[in-house]
This record gives sequence, C-alpha cells and structure tokens, in this order.
Amino acid sequence: MTNEELRELNSKRKIYQIAWVTKDLQRSMKAWVDNLGIGPWTVLTFSERSVRDFHVDGEPVTEPFEFLIGISWVGEMQLEIIQPVSGNLSYWRHLETKGEGLHHIKEQIEDKDELAKIVAGYREKGIGVIQTGKFDIDVHYNLGTEEKLDFVYELGNCPLLELPEDMFTVYPPEAAEAAPAQEGATA
Repeated sequence: MTNEELRELNSKRKIYQIAWVTKDLQRSMKAWVDNLGIGPWTVLTFSERSVRDFHVDGEPVTEPFEFLIGISWVGEMQLEIIQPVSGNLSYWRHLETKGEGLHHIKEQIEDKDELAKIVAGYREKGIGVIQTGKFDIDVHYNLGTEEKLDFVYELGNCPLLELPEDMFTVYPPEAAEAAPAQEGATA
C-alpha cells in the first residue's frame, strides 16, 4: 500500500480500546487512580454465565471460567484492565509468556457483517482468532498477532451497554454515586 492509501484506510478506522492484563485488578486500578488520576473504573465479572459462545484457540470453552475487567474512559478512549481468575483463558498464556502489561488494542467495527468479513480477511492472511465470545450484544475477536506485533489485536462491535446496577461495581467505591448512567461496558 502507498502512504496515501494507508492514510485513506486509517482515516476511517477507530481504535476504541487499549487493554492490559494484570495479576491483581484492585492493585492496578488503585495505581491508575493514584498515579494518573484515571478512573472511576466499572468492574465486571465475566464467566460462563455472562459470556456466550466463548472459544479459546478455536475450541469452545465448556468448563467454568472467570475473569475480571475494569473499564475506564479517557476522552473517547476506553481503557481496560483484565485479571484472569480461573479456567481456560488466553490471558493466562499472556501472563506466563509476557507478564503483566499491554494485552490488546481494539478496533471498533460496528457493522456485524463487515466485522465477519474483516475477521475472515485476517484468517486468509494467516492471522487466526485466539479468543472470542459474546457479552450481551457485544462481540470480540482476539486475533493471534502477538508473534507479528508483540500484542493482540482485537476486533469488536463495541456497543455501549446500559447494565443493571447489580451487574457491576465501581472503583473507587465512593465514586459510585457519581458514575454516569451509561457505563459503556464492552468486553
């Protein structure tokens, strides 16, 4: 591609999220609040009860699993911190091979048909899906780009979800009353 073609292509794309993997979500959220003033964090527990069609390395995950996520916004950028807790999750592999830190950058592709075509296009390039699942109407595809890019590239539709209050907590806790009604949670 020429530089002009790259500029044209990228002018239409939206990087929606940057995510990190941690061994301790509470510690990480506290560090972001204390050191960077980033928060509050919407905290969700994802498990076989909330995530449908969950696959790791192309295989359906049939045993129980759990991971925690914290989501915060800086301007229009969503930040996510992920703590694996149990079960078959690609996040464990990341912690074992790379340790804590950058996990993925997520591109938003709102149209589900277009999203499916783009995932298929990456597969044709030899970049498979290492983890995928659905949370409510949100779908994500973690692509196997670590060998090529040193991080996972994620694609998803990224809808803003209005979640019932019993589905999430807020960190720091005293900020719960000030949390906006639309938390914008995505996986």
